[in-house]
Amino acid sequence: MTFSSKYKNLGKLAIVCGLATTMFACGGSADSSKKEDAKAAIAAKKEASVDFNIILNNAPDPTSIPVLLERSGAEFDASLLNSKENAKSYVLKDASSALNFGVYISDIAYLSASNKPQEAIDYFTTAKQLSDKLGITNAMGKDLSDKLETALSDKDAMLKVISEAESKVKTFLNTNSQYDIAALIVTGTTLEALHISLGLVQNAPKDLPSNVRNAVLVDLMTAVANQRKSIDAIVEILKPLEGTNNDTQKYYSEFVKLQKQFDALKFDEKLKENKGGYQLKAEDLKEITATVEKLRTATVKL
Repeated sequence: MTFSSKYKNLGKLAIVCGLATTMFACGGSADSSKKEDAKAAIAAKKEASVDFNIILNNAPDPTSIPVLLERSGAEFDASLLNSKENAKSYVLKDASSALNFGVYISDIAYLSASNKPQEAIDYFTTAKQLSDKLGITNAMGKDLSDKLETALSDKDAMLKVISEAESKVKTFLNTNSQYDIAALIVTGTTLEALHISLGLVQNAPKDLPSNVRNAVLVDLMTAVANQRKSIDAIVEILKPLEGTNNDTQKYYSEFVKLQKQFDALKFDEKLKENKGGYQLKAEDLKEITATVEKLRTATVKL
């Protein structure tokens, strides 16, 4: 979906309040004129809320890629997770809180899909520090912790709970004219899914029988190639925020760069020409991996 020029302008107008006070939070100033500006920006944003909501709903389900990774047979790799210890540094800025809340959502989904429910709950407790900072904890449901505890022995149930909670957050933020925060959350989620997928490719054991290793790598690299749709969704989500501040501009530019790198692979075209015989090789993903890892490192060190 492409924004009309009208909605591009509305998207930019909608963050005027954030630029007047903090990077992403509207209001909070004692100055009455700024409050009026904030109200006007929110009103303009609500005019485009349907479009914003549709675009947000095009974001990938945070559990879809972890499920594919688990089905590939790749061994779980805890080193690919973002450390829980980093969370305390993210609460200083809304942009960092939003991006890394998204990162932790993907980590939680990966843990759940890998049959590590207690670790997933521990990560949820960590992520809650960020959701509290962003004011979205209640949006996920006051009984979310209980639901996760109840689903401890049921991987599919846990993944469903995670997916529903993330969907509720997007709806809440859109309804409350916080499209920017929602955009950064799903950006963090998508970035982490790419990071984990590419990391599993790079870290695939070299001592496996070649037929076993190749089978795992084919599934993993195909999972990476399939994330082109996720990248497209993030570009569309960030598009209304392009040029409004350094944070959103950086992520928009880097995801556009990823689009071009995926295009250069011509994966779908090669599959069609070779009637399914073409397979991605690890070296094909070198440039994509470098882009993702540079951006992910900058994200978790914010």
